[in-house]
Amino acid sequence: MLCLKYYLQKPEKGFDPVPKAFAEKYAANEYKKIDNEIIEVIKSHLGDFENKTLLDLGAGPGQYSIEFARRGAKVTWHDISRNYLTIAKAKAKDENIMVDFSLGYLEEAHGKFDVIFNRICWYYCINDYRFAKCIYKLIKKNGYGFIVVNNEKFLQEELEKESGFRKLAIKMSYWLNENFNIKLMHVHPSHKKLSKIFASLNFRHLHLEQCGHNTLITFNK
Repeated sequence: MLCLKYYLQKPEKGFDPVPKAFAEKYAANEYKKIDNEIIEVIKSHLGDFENKTLLDLGAGPGQYSIEFARRGAKVTWHDISRNYLTIAKAKAKDENIMVDFSLGYLEEAHGKFDVIFNRICWYYCINDYRFAKCIYKLIKKNGYGFIVVNNEKFLQEELEKESGFRKLAIKMSYWLNENFNIKLMHVHPSHKKLSKIFASLNFRHLHLEQCGHNTLITFNK
């Protein structure tokens, strides 16, 4: 189902999974609560953002894109939503900050970067293994990746809010994705699955840390 949507619903043809009203409300909230702790974690690895090429993959309204650019990085914003693109461009213009913009599915990002940043949108990918390999290819040799992923604990919290057929459908989709790597819905991979996926790639340094309902993945290629 997800693969079919990938071919039929193209952002360049007007497809946008994020309604304008939701995008504006979400952006207003997200710009108020940028996580400075994750920015400091990234800085501790890089030393400095100055002139580092950075891909904000699944950048949403662009709050982190603008923050990284403000600190001197050469940032590329990439997301599927044209509504988020409009918001991010307006914010960058208002603050006189230079950001490059790229519209498309997560897997359609291209180029080579010193840093990849991907926050709380992993579950929108078409295939967990292919997406991890896509990220690997986007990183320059000696480059870094910083990924924040909702894991199965977050999924369980969300399931408590559901009932009936939808709850059963989410559980089934999660089971299929974990055991057979088949995605029928946008579901969050487990910490165990993410550990297995990234361990199969050739990183000089790899660290996965489960922080409550999130998994923080940091690596150096």
